[in-house]
This record gives sequence, C-alpha cells and structure tokens, in this order.
Amino acid sequence: MVFGVIVGLAALEVNIGPLLAVIGAACFVVAFALQNSLANFASGLLIMIFRPFDVGDAIEVAGVAGKVEAVSLLSTQMKTFDNKAVAIPNNELWGSVITNITASGQRRVDMQFGIGYEDDIDKAQKILEDIISSHELVLKEPDPVIRLHELGDSSVNFIVRPWAKTDDVWTVFWDVTREVKKRVDTEGISIPFPQRDVHIYNAALTAKAEDNGAA
Repeated sequence: MVFGVIVGLAALEVNIGPLLAVIGAACFVVAFALQNSLANFASGLLIMIFRPFDVGDAIEVAGVAGKVEAVSLLSTQMKTFDNKAVAIPNNELWGSVITNITASGQRRVDMQFGIGYEDDIDKAQKILEDIISSHELVLKEPDPVIRLHELGDSSVNFIVRPWAKTDDVWTVFWDVTREVKKRVDTEGISIPFPQRDVHIYNAALTAKAEDNGAA
C-alpha cells in the first residue's frame, strides 16, 4: 500500500523526494536496531536448510553441551546434561564449531591405562584384550585397538580403543575402567602414581671432600 501511494503521488507530479528520504532513513534506523535479530534470522534459515543437527541430537557448540530441544528462526533451545535450559542465538551457534555427538550410530571409546616399568607388558596386554573381548556392549566391528603406546615418566602406557553404540559409550568406559582395576589387582600388576626422584647434595660436605682430596 505504501508503494502504491508513492507511485500515485509520483503520477500526480507531487515531489516525493523528501518522502523517499524519510522512508530511507527510517529503514536504516530499523535495520540498524534489528541487525542482531536479522543475523539470527539468517543463521536460523541456514541451520534449517543445511541441518547440521536435528531436535533430539546431543551436540557441543559455543561452549555448551547438551540435547537439542527446539530450533526457531532466532535461537536454538538446548537442555544440558545436568538439566539446565539454555537458549543460544542462532548467529552465535552458526558461527561456532558444531560437534554432533549422536550423528553416528557408533563411536570409539578412548582409554589409556598405565602399568609399572617392572611389570610384564605381555601379561598386561592379554588382560586388556580379555576384558575388551568379554564385554557384551563392545562391538566386534570395527576391531578394537589395544597397543603399547608410550613410555611415560612414571608408567608404561597402553591405549585401549574399543567401539560401541553411541548410547553405550559411557557404560563401556566405566565398566572397562572398573574391570581393569580389579584384574590388575588380582594379577599383581601395579598402576603407578606419578613419582619423581630427588637428589640432594650438601654443599658443605662436597666442598670439604674436595679440600681433603686436594690435600
């Protein structure tokens, strides 16, 4: 209707220059005031088009981890794992790295266990393999990886990387960790704590010994 009125006034040879200037200034003020909302709106459209996540997915984004509850054109509502409701502006969300935790049906469980330098590494390897192969929630495919990984400052470290369904990841992690502690205790293998050797030298005794040697 506004456009029709302007065209009509122009047809009647009314000077509409000042009117257009006023409309342009008003549009500029409105656009400036709503720039954040417009940015969120545009980001909301992109999220709905490209769909990096869906309602019900567990994601990590903008420093927040939780389950997506709803997606609107201006913001995304999430429920954190400790049951807090969080609303994230879409512009902030779209400009961040989005990690979709539940996008795949299975995930790798990354664990590391250390044994003492005096312990039998072959025996420890066999124990870890038995624990992983006997867990009912560990997937047979892909094959789990259990390898001697590094010689640490205080321990010889194994990496243990089985695969599990996404919903079972933490169950596998907790069960394996508990079973490893029980088995290494039973088998007499140590789990060392960080330790450091400290050598103390007495400067006075050292100087006296040097003097006696010179004499």
